[in-house]
Amino acid sequence: MRKLKFASYLIFAAATAVWSQQAPPPKPDQPAPAPVVRDPHSSKADFAVPLCPATFNDSLATDGIVGKDTEGVTPPKAKHMVNAEFSDEARRKKRNGQVIVSFVLGVDGQPQSVCLMQSAGYGLDAKAAEAAQKYVFAPASKDGKPVAMRLHIQVDFHLY
Repeated sequence: MRKLKFASYLIFAAATAVWSQQAPPPKPDQPAPAPVVRDPHSSKADFAVPLCPATFNDSLATDGIVGKDTEGVTPPKAKHMVNAEFSDEARRKKRNGQVIVSFVLGVDGQPQSVCLMQSAGYGLDAKAAEAAQKYVFAPASKDGKPVAMRLHIQVDFHLY
């Protein structure tokens, strides 16, 4: 009988130890980000710009978000920005639009891996991506050393 009690105690202690080491329950599910959808009026040039994934798995997110990965990071500064040109198709159809492009700003200050987060179609997506690739930045830095960072740029197109 004594051995049975001792065995029960050991099983209970082992189960408690294992249970207490399990990961905490997940936080309530947040809604998944909506996937990027291409505008139905996209031109052939627009289709050349890749769509961004719904979430980036590269730990380079910014947009003013300060977390443990961005603490102590000096943000990049634009040295040269290019205005995006209006596409002929959008001009003919008298269309305005807003395009959001995302890219990784490399340690050399040059945009890399440009992708589309919000589409406007009518050739405007391609024009916005083309302009973003010509931007030049002083790169972000952490502890005085340049670091890569993901940036999102909003380009507004308005006919006057």
